[in-house]
Amino acid sequence: MLDIATAVGVSQPTVSVILNGSDNVKVSEETREKVLSKARELNYKFKSNVLHTQSHRRIALLINSMNMHDPFINAITAAKVRAWELDTILTVFDYEDNDELKNSMLSLINNSGHDALIVASNTPAQIESTINTQLPMLFLNCTNPLYVQDVPSVLTSDFLGGYRAAEYLVNKGYKDIAMITGESWSDSSIQRLRGFRQALTNVDILVNDNWIKAGNWSVKQSYLETENLLSQANRPRAIFCASDLMAIGVYQALAHHNLRIPEDVAVIGYDNQLLASELTPSLTSVDLPYDEMGRVAVETLLSSTPPEVMMMKIEGDLIPRESA
Repeated sequence: MLDIATAVGVSQPTVSVILNGSDNVKVSEETREKVLSKARELNYKFKSNVLHTQSHRRIALLINSMNMHDPFINAITAAKVRAWELDTILTVFDYEDNDELKNSMLSLINNSGHDALIVASNTPAQIESTINTQLPMLFLNCTNPLYVQDVPSVLTSDFLGGYRAAEYLVNKGYKDIAMITGESWSDSSIQRLRGFRQALTNVDILVNDNWIKAGNWSVKQSYLETENLLSQANRPRAIFCASDLMAIGVYQALAHHNLRIPEDVAVIGYDNQLLASELTPSLTSVDLPYDEMGRVAVETLLSSTPPEVMMMKIEGDLIPRESA
């Protein structure tokens, strides 16, 4: 849907309305035809008419916190859509990092006819508490050492994402490469940095620790750290950001110094959010496969056979654009 929205020049919700055949929002026939035409061109798989029963299966998704600006919302949306395609209703319970509310919601889930439970985290995390339920369960974007042998987990391969970003820049001929990371405690940031370091080490490029800066997932902090990089006697020729949002701060700092992207400094982001294709120049970014993770979570829970591996890591592709 994101690819179609970008190609046609409309919002992703508009594409969703058209592809799902909703009558709740009126769109012009011209826009509808453009979206459908582009969908066919991109080999979008149109949904077949699912025969829905009167008594649907029910999945509960219990999440620590949900922010509409967080890319993880894509995983929840994809999970709900895939569940409905499989004649199942997925209900989201957001306990807002409140353990008392979490326990009350879990009690409600256990006693309200749900068939399965997805325990989710909006950021990759390790949960170490017992989940009091007898329902079939799956961890989405998180793990729990208490259940590692018995309960499947669906995760993103952030190490490989960081590796691919650095590898791409190296293959483009860049050697002087900096990275702006997220918060130091974040597993996503740690794994992306590990992959970044590994890719450079594999081709005997020395990682300059003075060029590893913590942007803390913030546009402002990323801007300040880019200013710091540019003030150094030897400045980098490419910058890898651990999120697309932080790449905005890099763009702003480079513009402040009248530096061109990618002619003077190349930039790569991470997440492949809608803003990546709308920046000027458009941002090369590593896709965060939350859509696929949401679908895999639902399909795994509803499958009649157990998964071959309990920890499933979904890989995200690098999407080349103009910035690198």
